Amino acid sequence: MTRKRFEPALALCAAALSLYAAGASAAQWGEYELTGFVLDEFSRCDNCAPHQINPQGYDPRGVLPVVAPAVPVNLPGPTKRDENNILLWMLTGAVNHEFDNAVSVEARLTTRQRNYHADIFGQQLDEAYAGLAYPRAGSLNYGTHFTRSWSRADGFSYPLGLSNPWSEGGAGYGVIRHSLRYATPEFEGSWGKVRFEGTYASPKKEYPLNNVSTVYAAPPSPKLVEGFIQYSNERNLIEFIIQQSSGGRQSSFAEGAFVGAAGNTDSAAAAAGYQAPSERLWILQGNFWKDEHWKFTYGLKRSWWSGQQQQCDYSAAISNCFFDQGGFNYASDGALHSAYEYDALLGVSYTRELWTYTVGGVRMNKAYTKTPTEWGQSNTATFGNIGVYRKIPSLIGRADTSIYGGLARNQFGRQGPGPLSMPNNTAFGGVDPRVSKSGNTVTIGTKILF
Repeated sequence: MTRKRFEPALALCAAALSLYAAGASAAQWGEYELTGFVLDEFSRCDNCAPHQINPQGYDPRGVLPVVAPAVPVNLPGPTKRDENNILLWMLTGAVNHEFDNAVSVEARLTTRQRNYHADIFGQQLDEAYAGLAYPRAGSLNYGTHFTRSWSRADGFSYPLGLSNPWSEGGAGYGVIRHSLRYATPEFEGSWGKVRFEGTYASPKKEYPLNNVSTVYAAPPSPKLVEGFIQYSNERNLIEFIIQQSSGGRQSSFAEGAFVGAAGNTDSAAAAAGYQAPSERLWILQGNFWKDEHWKFTYGLKRSWWSGQQQQCDYSAAISNCFFDQGGFNYASDGALHSAYEYDALLGVSYTRELWTYTVGGVRMNKAYTKTPTEWGQSNTATFGNIGVYRKIPSLIGRADTSIYGGLARNQFGRQGPGPLSMPNNTAFGGVDPRVSKSGNTVTIGTKILF
């Protein structure tokens, strides 16, 4: 085994020892609290393609015609057996102080790191907010937040081994800056409990990457609104999320940060018909507990994209086209094409003492769009996973430690670009549907929750 393979395991052991020394499942000092997790996961697939690299910043699916002197990007690579090691950790620091009149002030900072880099590109802090709360009025805070569309989808799908295709695929964004969030108190009755939450975000405008660009259509002001409803009773936890945004860079990486589009630098003629890109997303998901052993998980997601045109910066400072903005569902006819897609989640888990067994799947369906370019709207994908988890209560102090293993299969409906809900062709599971229709992956891992 190479030194590179050892590094994640050594880092995990170091984190585990530090937690053991702390001797607590959540380090707490009065009003201050430190929580998080460390995860080390090794996987081996039988039919994986190389990870796609897109140095020119456009055409993430490798489907558009290449015009000389441009160099083709994201072309299919040879498939083979491959291995991957992920070290993922998250650390959250929080402070909460309650006054005598029951008003409390709170602040929270969170960072996530994947293999020694920010888990979300450009986000060293995924949460950074402060606010006020009062039992009868609810809570109000401002700053950088995880969206509910990503964080709650991840909460439902992670125990099934399906976090990537369910929470990271489709429309929407995972982190929002300059956001104001209000949550109502929890309302309770004989029928159960319900609470409501609303978030508004308006991050700064994003200007073209090339600072000498001629901007024909000014960058739009990005805006996002998200509504969240959570209902629970003795056997059910049901959530409904609506997210709508405008002026943001489009993608189908639903964990990414909400960043503004760059306007238009193509030409005055192209800018005349410029429209700010927009996305809409709704998610219905839930858990049903039959008894203390059996849990059923389900979800339905609708993603909608307005489409976003590519833009080529023809500034006098460069001789060739500089793709300042990549386009989404971009067509060979140069027009803007909207699209929507329905995806679904279904899973079941059985827990007995320290053991949990799971089986589940995510289905990505064909998208509805009128684009003449095959961007992936005609393809489907099914992601299945069988998993087994075992808690080890006394391994590291009072930390919640578990080991797990899983067997996953990716199955595409046809050979060609992946469904629109995939950020790129190899995003989930490493199988490139332009070359292979299926692949299998074996995973083992350890997670320490503190």
